[in-house]
Amino acid sequence: MAYRWMDHHLGGTAGDGAQPQFGVRSEYMHNLLSDLQHPDWESYALPGKRFHLAEAAAGEGDGQLTEDKPQSGWTRSLKATGKDTEAVVAPKLIQTGLAERAGLPHVYKTADIDRGLAAIWTTAPLEQPMRVQGEFELRVTVTPRATEATIVAYLMDCDPATGKAAIITHAPYTVTGQEPGRAATVTFPLQPAHYVLRKGRRLQLIVDTHDQFFADANRAPSTVDISSPLGSESYLDIPLHPLS
Repeated sequence: MAYRWMDHHLGGTAGDGAQPQFGVRSEYMHNLLSDLQHPDWESYALPGKRFHLAEAAAGEGDGQLTEDKPQSGWTRSLKATGKDTEAVVAPKLIQTGLAERAGLPHVYKTADIDRGLAAIWTTAPLEQPMRVQGEFELRVTVTPRATEATIVAYLMDCDPATGKAAIITHAPYTVTGQEPGRAATVTFPLQPAHYVLRKGRRLQLIVDTHDQFFADANRAPSTVDISSPLGSESYLDIPLHPLS
């Protein structure tokens, strides 16, 4: 398929003389039997639903992912130490990937994450089974204490009954050439994903400053602030729809 793609888009032919057939073939994560096909990306990717990053509810430490309205005025400070938190893309790249293909995703215990190193926002429990299918977009305002700063965002499927979670998608973002202490609002995509969520599960957005899977521009030790100023409120677009 890779050779056919290059023949078509770079070489101007289909390689074997036939018109190449392109489309999207996908599986729900952790389910090898869910073979789905769509003629193109537009028919595959579902529209995003906007969740606003909000302050914690009374009596809770983590923030909220809410559909109500944009939320401004909050700031979370993250310590950049050069060390991983419990949230990482893959503890062991090959082994973790093979286990996921076999339907055995790595289990994360997000309650154990040091909140000094990471900020977390969580949705209310899902009222029905849902699916995630398509692209994600995150907007946050980053204030580094150095000229460069890296943040890493993860979206998790969390079971509130057990506290165990599985990763859905992720992405890093590095701010460069920034005046220390000056805020920069950044908008970036997370990896597209295809995932099924059970009723009662919660989505959790985790943002920290280090993952061994990626290069890291942070100067350790330092601090990176994540905020939501008025007019540039933070949000996460998730292609979340009822499972049909």
